[in-house]
Amino acid sequence: MTATDSQTPADVGGFGINVPDSWFEVDLHPDTRNGSINDLVTRRLRDVPELYEHRAALSRALRSAARSAYAGGAVYCGTMVQGLGDAVLTATVTVALVEAPDDNTGAEAIARQLTAIAKRGDDEPWREVVSVEMPHVGRVPRTQGVEDVVMPEGSGWIRTVLMQTFVPVPGPQANRVALITCSSPILPLADELLDLFDAVTSTFRFTADPG
Repeated sequence: MTATDSQTPADVGGFGINVPDSWFEVDLHPDTRNGSINDLVTRRLRDVPELYEHRAALSRALRSAARSAYAGGAVYCGTMVQGLGDAVLTATVTVALVEAPDDNTGAEAIARQLTAIAKRGDDEPWREVVSVEMPHVGRVPRTQGVEDVVMPEGSGWIRTVLMQTFVPVPGPQANRVALITCSSPILPLADELLDLFDAVTSTFRFTADPG
């Protein structure tokens, strides 16, 4: 897996997260992301020529992921884009810094704010709230399941395999949470994707003392 250390705003220090080597780590800034994505695609096609027939879809998927991540306030975006016959398989992980519910970042307090919905079928929306032990940050709350996610600027919605993990930021910033969001529209692979998302999310760690 590829390790990335990212600098967050000065009041919370930095963080690291690992994604598989085949994933793309995308520049989110609107002024530079298109050029950066073009460079990423060019380098990947040089290494993996069989992706050439998917080059247009690859670029579109990365630009779409970058726009959505930036609109959602993310400070990091890693994206999987793989060709499979005529289809393109995609998945994304983002990290954003958000305000904690009720200005309280305690794991138990956050968990109380999360609501589970009943499972109604393999392709129907469902969500469960769980508590997970992450190697570098301890026990934190998480939601996972299949949900209807609204697209940026209200341009529609898409049914998505979704995992969101809420990591309280240590130190004096008692009202901040690192929100790690993993998503993919590939519903038939929901179980496999949730396992992958868990593996990626479990690598998250803070890399500097926020204090």
